[in-house]
Amino acid sequence: MDFLLVLISVSMITVLIVVHEFGHFLAAKYYGFHTPVFGIGLPFGPSIDLFTRWGTQFKFYFALIGGFVAIPELGDESDPELLKKYNFDKPLREFSVGKRAIVASGGIVFNIIFAFLLAIVMSLTIGLPQAVPSNTISAFTGANSLAKKSGIQLGDQITKINTYEIKSGIDLQKTVKKLSNQKITLEIKRPIPNKEKKSNVKYQDVKLEIFSPGSLGVVLGHKKEYQSPEKNILNSVWKSFLFTAQTLIAMFISVIGIFYGLFQKLISLFNPNLASNQINLNDVKGIVGIVQIISQDIKTNAFMLLEFAYLLSLNLAVINLLPIPALDGGHLAFMAYEAVMKRKPPEKIQETAIQIGFIFLLSIIFITTLNDLKNWIFG
Repeated sequence: MDFLLVLISVSMITVLIVVHEFGHFLAAKYYGFHTPVFGIGLPFGPSIDLFTRWGTQFKFYFALIGGFVAIPELGDESDPELLKKYNFDKPLREFSVGKRAIVASGGIVFNIIFAFLLAIVMSLTIGLPQAVPSNTISAFTGANSLAKKSGIQLGDQITKINTYEIKSGIDLQKTVKKLSNQKITLEIKRPIPNKEKKSNVKYQDVKLEIFSPGSLGVVLGHKKEYQSPEKNILNSVWKSFLFTAQTLIAMFISVIGIFYGLFQKLISLFNPNLASNQINLNDVKGIVGIVQIISQDIKTNAFMLLEFAYLLSLNLAVINLLPIPALDGGHLAFMAYEAVMKRKPPEKIQETAIQIGFIFLLSIIFITTLNDLKNWIFG
């Protein structure tokens, strides 16, 4: 069963990448670019010839996580040996910056559209997810936090203070202020550590008595709930559009922060004296970690596959939009330079930048995969 869940997770990621590449493919075909080969999977190892249509050889590779479309006129680093293998010897055509930019951004656009369609499906079936206030402690306000010193732990749920029920940070703030400068009793539900990492968390009841000066020094987080499924299709489309736009903006800000932190981490490996923002690599998942999380969650709730597909599709769009050479955003950055300066960037500089981009991406893949394997083996 676990193998089947992993296979489902890997297949889902592959579908999202193929959707991305299909966006490039359709845009390229529309404008007359050559597309000698479209591959489902990574272009190495055993493969199956599917069919040839529209001047394109469609292939399936057993190295499943991935996909690609060769577009030589886009300067997409198509492997010359790969093109030679498929007898591609046609003269390359010249296309305007605008057309090349549309083709380069086709994958990003398709991932966003696909996520939007998934949001509509979620809205009509399980409802869109939303963050609502909770009584779970997500952080302490500092090392001198009264709650921390009193033995309260991250993840604890403060359910009551004396006779007052606590359901959110606002409830906590009002209650603690009302009962300031006196002894208070906190009723807490504390999660029991689960070595098997199952989703059904068990809790133990804890009671603490402390003297409150009017502040506990904690931050209560949020929990995820689902809205009621939408019955009106037009309302569903509008809500899904707003939800996708909000998620996209939040994800873009988050991904920029993560990549900046990872870049600082990589630099600090070569120069330890350089300060970094101390990003926690345990919070950054690679492909192994993502597959593991998806496999665990869909075991108890199959609909989580929809939500993961939605988030990963948007994540794929956002990452590719970053101006990193070797990604779509890098191509678009070079094209922006060409549009402004009325000439292409020097070929040597472009090649060097792409190589640096590949090294950076491979370093991130290596670090996150190593971290995933460490967490998987040692917990």
